[in-house]
Amino acid sequence: MSKKGEHSGAKQVQPPKPKISFLDLLFIINVETKAKNIALATPSRELKLVSNDRFHVQIEHLSDLGFFKSDMNDVKINCEVVSMGDSDDSVKIFEARRSLDKNSRWLINDLLAPQGLIRSGLVADIKLSFNGDLLDKIGFEICTEQDRRYYSVDDTLRYLQCFFDDVTKKRRYLCFFP
Repeated sequence: MSKKGEHSGAKQVQPPKPKISFLDLLFIINVETKAKNIALATPSRELKLVSNDRFHVQIEHLSDLGFFKSDMNDVKINCEVVSMGDSDDSVKIFEARRSLDKNSRWLINDLLAPQGLIRSGLVADIKLSFNGDLLDKIGFEICTEQDRRYYSVDDTLRYLQCFFDDVTKKRRYLCFFP
């Protein structure tokens, strides 16, 4: 056992680099209220990554779609991620439904667990921003449920690659959760 200030000499295992690219993904955000439904399909290259050190996707300029704050007393938002290399390869990573009151503009929802796991231990932190009474932005991040550590882009890609088939080898990618 090592003393304070020393280390055990054991090497930390570095997670492998993701085998999928952020630029090869299509994000489909569905927003459903009692008044209207819309699907926003956005290639990742058109998405705004808000932070360089963590995965935070934001879809902006939604005011002209006419989603009023008053219609969001029962809103359902889900996100599907599609691999652009194979349109049959897609996964719905979250589906959040709740009532948004005047003070609350966010939703938290458990993320889908990869095959073989009961729970992922991850949540989607979904934030809605309004321009006056109109929905203007939808942002989401991925974090661990236990300690609220936000995922980096590479962490997120490693999570997503668990769901996509390796087209050339026809096998599932190795899942690695930091």
